[in-house]
Parts: sequence; structure tokens; C-alpha cells
Amino acid sequence: MLDSAPSHWLVEALAPLDGALGGGLRFSREGSSARWSHGDHTAIVELSGLDRIAARFVAPPSIDAVSGEPATPEYLRDERGYPLTAAGCERLVTDMLAFFSGTREPVFTFIATR
Repeated sequence: MLDSAPSHWLVEALAPLDGALGGGLRFSREGSSARWSHGDHTAIVELSGLDRIAARFVAPPSIDAVSGEPATPEYLRDERGYPLTAAGCERLVTDMLAFFSGTREPVFTFIATR
């Protein structure tokens, strides 16, 4: 469980998301993963150890140019994740806003398709 300081940092950092995205932000939780979605974009967030937040960014599905099959690309901003600090939480939210707005490579690194 998070102690009060880290959870407070994350709550404060996430507060502006709804206003910045015009109310189109959706939140869901599946097991230990939290998901924030806007349109067809999703950020999947989990604790990574005691001091980091891991986040994968999932883009809308598209047709793979080679196979012709639908593919959903996933991206990372930093494979080490975000430090569980006030600054790390703010950086996570900044990256979520950038990804939801359409930013991809080279800021985010393509890691896989689903």
C-alpha cells in the first residue's frame, strides 16, 4: 500500500487531467493496474517496486502494413518508469497529456503490438 505522501502526490498530479482533456477522460481499474483513457488512447499505470511507477501507453488500433491484421501499438516513455515522487508523478501526467494529444516517436519508444 502507498503511504500518504506518495498517494497525495499522485492525486495532486492527476487532478488537472480531467480539465485539460475536456471531460473525455475515463478511468478504470483491473487488478493492480489503473487505466486512464482518452478517445482511443490509454495509459496503463502500475506500481513498480516500492519507489517507481510503470506506465505503458497504448495507441488506437491500426492495420499492420506487413500482415494486414489489426495491431494495437504500445509505447514506453522510460523503461525505468517514473520515480514515486511529486516530480515523477507530474512527469507521468505530462507524458499522459502528450500521448493523448497524439505525440509518439521519438518521445515515446515503440515496444510491441497486441
